[in-house]
Amino acid sequence: MESVAGHDRGALLATLPALPLTPAEFLALADALGERPPAPVTAELADLTRRQREQAVDEAVRSLFARGVLTAGDPVRIALAAARLVQITCRPALRTELRWGKPGVPDQVVRIASVTDASVAAVPQDGAVRYLPFATEQLLGFLEEAAGLAEGGDGSWGLVSVVYRDGAGRRAGGEVAWVDVGGTLYEVPAARVPPSPDQASPDEDSASDEDGDRTPVLGEPTTRAQLVAAVAELLPGTVADRESTDDSNTAVNV
Repeated sequence: MESVAGHDRGALLATLPALPLTPAEFLALADALGERPPAPVTAELADLTRRQREQAVDEAVRSLFARGVLTAGDPVRIALAAARLVQITCRPALRTELRWGKPGVPDQVVRIASVTDASVAAVPQDGAVRYLPFATEQLLGFLEEAAGLAEGGDGSWGLVSVVYRDGAGRRAGGEVAWVDVGGTLYEVPAARVPPSPDQASPDEDSASDEDGDRTPVLGEPTTRAQLVAAVAELLPGTVADRESTDDSNTAVNV
């Protein structure tokens, strides 16, 4: 797998090299590496019986050999690129999730696992997941472009969540959420997305939380740039600082 080079945000999503893996293929690689797979991967196989799971993994191993991700040996060899992608995904220092949707359209989610120098985005596509590597210093650029794809017009919504451990080992991070009402973006509390079918207009008060209503509380209009800036405030200082100060070309070999 070739490296991710350059800092062209406009083409970032389109040009990233990707390793497509089914849940069973990811599980097979994680098991071979002695890694614990993340919950979203195991959840995809949770409804299978033990025998069905074993059959799925056996088929996945054959597929990985056919694709050259695994090669015969004692022990079996795993392509370095694939091993690195799996290891980052299983043991990230920073987890970022972008979720978005629109009435009548299935929700979409992109999960990003990051370590100091490299990140891996898990993007579902056609029954598998494309694992996309990129430099962690490009994280905000990646999120900005992905958020652009999430802008679905009136009634659409989005949510970015960030989780990591600070220097003292305490859980840190937070969430930024937004809705689109009449073509205008509004930042809202994360608990208010996805919104209820009947969204409030910008000059309406929202219903009380006590009745379980998910109608968003609308304040001042916002922009994609302001939302990305709000996400930057949630990130560890080293990630946000490098993103804002480093405009040089980068390359990550995984």
